[in-house]
Amino acid sequence: MSDESKITDSDLPVSGNAKRTKMDTVSQQNLAMAIGVLGLALAGQYFFSFIKQDLWNGVAFFVVAILLFLFLARRSEYIPSDSPSWLDRARQIIERIRGEPIRLSLVTLSFALVYLAVRQTASKIGGESYWDVFALWVMGSAMYVTAFVRLPHIDVNMWWRVNWREVLMVVGLSTIAALLRFAYLGFIPDVVSGDEGIIGSAITLVLRGDVKNMMLAISNQGALYIFALAGVVNLFGASATTLRVVSAVGGTLNVVMLYIFARYMFNSRVAFIASALMTVSHFHLHFSRIIVASGIQDGLFTTITFYFLVTGLEKRSLSRLVLCGVTVGLFQYVYMGARLIALLMPVVVFVLWIINRRLVLDNKSSLLAALGAMVVVSTPMWWWAFQYPDEYMSRLNQMGIIQSGWLANEISGTGKSAVLILAELITQAFLTVTYYPAAAHYNSSLPMLDFVSSALFILGIAYSLWHTFNVRHLSLQAWFWSGIVVGGALVVVPADNAYRILIIFPVVCVFVGLGLDRVIEFGFKTLEVSAALRNVPVAAFLVVAAFINLNYYFVDYSSNCRYGDWATRYASYMGKYLGQTGKGYNVYLFGFPLIQYGTHPSVNYLSGGVNITNVNDPLSAAPTFVKPGIRSIFFFIPQREKEMDYVQQYMPGGTVERIDDCKAPMLIIYRVDSGALK
Repeated sequence: MSDESKITDSDLPVSGNAKRTKMDTVSQQNLAMAIGVLGLALAGQYFFSFIKQDLWNGVAFFVVAILLFLFLARRSEYIPSDSPSWLDRARQIIERIRGEPIRLSLVTLSFALVYLAVRQTASKIGGESYWDVFALWVMGSAMYVTAFVRLPHIDVNMWWRVNWREVLMVVGLSTIAALLRFAYLGFIPDVVSGDEGIIGSAITLVLRGDVKNMMLAISNQGALYIFALAGVVNLFGASATTLRVVSAVGGTLNVVMLYIFARYMFNSRVAFIASALMTVSHFHLHFSRIIVASGIQDGLFTTITFYFLVTGLEKRSLSRLVLCGVTVGLFQYVYMGARLIALLMPVVVFVLWIINRRLVLDNKSSLLAALGAMVVVSTPMWWWAFQYPDEYMSRLNQMGIIQSGWLANEISGTGKSAVLILAELITQAFLTVTYYPAAAHYNSSLPMLDFVSSALFILGIAYSLWHTFNVRHLSLQAWFWSGIVVGGALVVVPADNAYRILIIFPVVCVFVGLGLDRVIEFGFKTLEVSAALRNVPVAAFLVVAAFINLNYYFVDYSSNCRYGDWATRYASYMGKYLGQTGKGYNVYLFGFPLIQYGTHPSVNYLSGGVNITNVNDPLSAAPTFVKPGIRSIFFFIPQREKEMDYVQQYMPGGTVERIDDCKAPMLIIYRVDSGALK
């Protein structure tokens, strides 16, 4: 036999069984790596959660997990070549205006009406009503929207046949979210904090007519938002429940909007994981059930903004981009996060222009229209900010590391460079998601995320960073890191103030969903596994997350009186008692040195504005300063209870009441309804 006729093993055709064996080997490797990735991430989070003195060991586990995860991603994903075209196509920005006179007229009229609203504001004297200004602003904004926004034509029957399962799933999630946020809203947490009292006091000013202009800010809250809260309180009365109800609405709506956003960005599984996590999250639940800083609305409005931005750009939709501008404009009348988003949007578009110029050029006219929408809607607020910059920037001036002088003092005191200090602050702000307990306005022992969610978050954000130059991932990264830097690192003590970056929580949930989704996909990529089986890890994760979060918040946290410090809780109980008792009493507080009237605005909101006299000096004789013949209420702290004897001798016939806080004595109350003196 000649050499040419020899057949070697390498020349033999590969059988189907051999191919299958090779595929099975790859599948097993992928699954093993996926399990290893998740295990390493959980190990890293274990150090973060339970062995906090060994933080760097946790970091090491996470680094290895991320590297292995990215290797698995590179191995499992097919990344098509997508070199964006840099052809500069010249287009006229206003090429259609001449052919659309009605649109031109509406736009012109909208600017004119908003300008008139601003001029009308400037002409107001004293206590004049601003409802005419509000009407002009609404009409101008509505005309601008009418000029550009067109509702899509949808075959409702066909849409329902395709999407009914997802619709029912979202309805179910939103129902659960609403129940978790509205149930016992005025009692969990069981007191109203001082910061909640500030908003309550602002509501009182609106209801009394002391604040008439809804186009300004009160304590960094948009007055228009305060007017909306005042409407609820006016309808149902002043209470903890009515104060918080709009927060609960915003938190519930964010669950729905997050599903819609994440569904478009990735897939239904990522959307379901993200929105379900938000539904049960102890962190999101708490801030949906109080009204501190209105950060819960920051998350809602930012989710809507990025949804319209991304879908508008990718679909080349004029209507969606204009609605993005409208959302940013309306956001200005809610809370401080709006200022970050107004600055961030141009930056995102500029970066997109660098990495995908064609996408931006295709939407050039629409982006200009979106800018116009933002200007029209937000101009009255910006006009007020221009006139009163110190009031507009008051919170930032107090808490900003540069504005407050904190950074300069830190450089001088520690000898560290500004760059090093800023890097430390960014690290602190980032670790509020997975490491530092959410302390401020919560006093939680957990960070934003629970143990398992934290591990998946690290994997998800690493995967997204790996794909940063993708339009969708770039949007997520811009959202997250702008919140971390501006809302976290550039304010004092970011490690204690997770509530200041509530604006990033929706995107944090998306990263968690993305991390779990990619682990599942990479692990089962070449295995013939049904969709139902692939969803088993999702169900397991959500069961664990729901148990950890709901048990922590509604059992461990709520039953231990941890919301607010001792004085805050005393003030809230006192205000609630006076609100239930009614007016017509002289009220005295024997609280010094632990508490004084005037330091906690919650008292005024809950009591309906009852005035209280501080009695700072200890009693050693009859309280002759008490006005005779008028019903009186005396509040004592436990340390001054013995002074009640002098009051009882001077005004006999009253009743003694006690209010405990988690079985510990707090308020001792002596109430005299007759007003008789001895």
